[in-house]
Amino acid sequence: MLLHRHPQIAAALCAAALLAACHTPASHEAPATPRAAAGTDRKPDGPAAASRPQAVDLSPAQALSSQALGARVRWSGGINAIDAREGGRQCFTMLHATFDARGVLQWPRDAQQFVACGAGGYDRNLVAPYTLLSLEGRVTGQDVLLGKPVPVIEIETLYRHSDCVQGSEQSPECYSGYLQPGKP
Repeated sequence: MLLHRHPQIAAALCAAALLAACHTPASHEAPATPRAAAGTDRKPDGPAAASRPQAVDLSPAQALSSQALGARVRWSGGINAIDAREGGRQCFTMLHATFDARGVLQWPRDAQQFVACGAGGYDRNLVAPYTLLSLEGRVTGQDVLLGKPVPVIEIETLYRHSDCVQGSEQSPECYSGYLQPGKP
């Protein structure tokens, strides 16, 4: 049976592959033990992680309130832009996304953006526009994008989701795991 003679089967296989590519851990959290890559593994455990307060469940719109300042959040999304900032800082403008109960990435209808910043720079082979990331950090203020206020998050941990269903584990687009910033 040849797939080009059965377009419905080919379409179903493509849909299954796309769903598998978007499948991540069963929640919006990054996994506790990601695959390691040389120089990029950053484990969120240890004394510092144990003393961190739990992340609160806020949307980017809710994080704009003055009560959210300092709140620790865990968000995911896709990178729209990467900017170098003063003091050796790197910021990502991101489109917010969530994961459903099955761990499938969902893009909300009411698109919400946020800015996530950290000291140092991340490997440009691993973070680029359209890269999917999950992060933990604190709400530190607001910025303005296209005339609208958006929350700014100080990155504590950054997790990169793989862009591959299968392929070379040595290829940067196939890497998934915690990322460590370079020195500022």
